[in-house]
Amino acid sequence: MIYPPFGGKGKDMAFINEKLTNEQKEEFNSWGIMQPYFGFGRIIDETPMRNPWYWTVDKERKMYLLDTTYDREYINECVFIFIWNGKDYRVQFYCRTEANNTVIWELPKKYLIDTVFPYCEEEHFLDDLREALRVYGYTGRPNENCNIKIMF
Repeated sequence: MIYPPFGGKGKDMAFINEKLTNEQKEEFNSWGIMQPYFGFGRIIDETPMRNPWYWTVDKERKMYLLDTTYDREYINECVFIFIWNGKDYRVQFYCRTEANNTVIWELPKKYLIDTVFPYCEEEHFLDDLREALRVYGYTGRPNENCNIKIMF
């Protein structure tokens, strides 16, 4: 797969939630990212992910977090594609909400994807993923106001 060049690690975080332009969608489509489809608590198929509407992106470091889909049997468990250091990772979290508009992202009790955690053992990966989730918020839409807790 061909991805854009990726920058250094450990710099200041600069993730934003952004609606993609048509040009960005075309570029993304050329990367060949595969989107998993779930059923019965496991991946049942994969197809090319096409024309995402939104992403959480750090443009300077070329990092991208995109929500993909969920398993109807596990509706609070969300799977994302996190493009980091030139590779795409499937990452899965359990999402719940509490009072005061607080969204909590934590590791699920049951993984829909085999070998999904620890995701990547490279330095700064989890820090970058936490920061991307913090900015993603609840739906990944620009100007979303909610409190975020990351529990991993």
